[in-house]
Amino acid sequence: MQDRHRPLKDVSLLTGGIIGLFILLQLALLILFGYTPYPDSNDFIGLAADAVKYGEPYPVASKLQELPFIWNVGAINFVALSLKLFQSVKPLLVLYAMMKGASAALLYAITNTLYGRRPALFALLLFVLYPANYGEATCVQSELPFVFFCLSAVWLTVKGHAFAGGVTLALANWIRPMGLVFLLSLCIFLLIRDRRRIGIIIAGYALAVAVIGGASWLRTGRFIYEAKTGWMALLQYSIDNSKDTPDTWIKTDPGWDAVQRDSAWRSQCVRWIISHPAEYAGQMPRKLINTYVSDNVNLCAFLPNKSERTYLYEELSMHRLMRDFPSYSTVQVLTLFNLAYYYSLLLLFAVAAFMLIWRKKDAICVLPLSVVVIGTLVLMFFGHGEARFHAPFMPFIIMLCGVFLALQTSERWKERLG
Repeated sequence: MQDRHRPLKDVSLLTGGIIGLFILLQLALLILFGYTPYPDSNDFIGLAADAVKYGEPYPVASKLQELPFIWNVGAINFVALSLKLFQSVKPLLVLYAMMKGASAALLYAITNTLYGRRPALFALLLFVLYPANYGEATCVQSELPFVFFCLSAVWLTVKGHAFAGGVTLALANWIRPMGLVFLLSLCIFLLIRDRRRIGIIIAGYALAVAVIGGASWLRTGRFIYEAKTGWMALLQYSIDNSKDTPDTWIKTDPGWDAVQRDSAWRSQCVRWIISHPAEYAGQMPRKLINTYVSDNVNLCAFLPNKSERTYLYEELSMHRLMRDFPSYSTVQVLTLFNLAYYYSLLLLFAVAAFMLIWRKKDAICVLPLSVVVIGTLVLMFFGHGEARFHAPFMPFIIMLCGVFLALQTSERWKERLG
């Protein structure tokens, strides 16, 4: 008699093998190409070393007045812990390589739970074949651990553990201040699936924020649970791209600490928006273009002589790629392939979303679509455009691409749409 469980076992072996190979490749690339000195990554290490020197987590209480702003708190404290325990960031990079592999596993698990094995397998394959998903673990920037914790929170929530999902999402927000995007998206998802759990996930998130911020308040006298760079970045971008606003609009006082400066930037930014509404709105299309025009940042990991470059991104920038045509280096060729892959994912995502909404099956795409739409709107209204800012949305774009490919290859999925 044929083993009824054999197909499921085969799928498990296949996905396990794919994920295992993906992790091994992350570790191999770390060994072969070494640390990538992104400016933010280097600065994280400097701030973390300072925290270790003073024997307390970042931000150091006695340094609050000297710090220009509060950066990604959780990401820097991960670096500080690695420096404290091992006097090196290499163990953290290994952990990040494992997190990258775990993110692939979580993407498969979430897609499998929501849509089934076929879309999940397609999503997993798209994720591990995506060139931009390699080399990210060679630096200590915040996107990789943020995505891992966000996917963990989503998986916990869709499996019915909303409180744990909220707590995990607050940890993601501690690493990079975009957790509210995923909290709102999960609340919309739960509104359709089980609205009773909306209060539970919010309670988990609020409790974790209270614990993180409360611990900071006891140590520093300031309730700090996330980075405080958004208002500064938005104000600076707005003024830099304004026709008639001088830099003197930005005012700070040497006696302020980082939290007070953030409060001042918020007030000044709101005042600028109120007095320049047309310019504020007019800057949004450019932010959108800058956010989605390319996906080249992680490929800097493969550049030769990384530590000797004054501007790491220059060779892989869109302007440089156009200028160097058709004489490209090996890394530039890889970058062009990655761009083609990236644009294909965006196209598949858009087609899938349109198809599902047109056929009144929008409940299928509510979670990935909510993440991308809400996240993009937050960046347009409260952020400034950078290519790496869309990185947390990519697993959800790929998730819906997996659904689209399942629709094209499965009669059962076509019948499901009616």
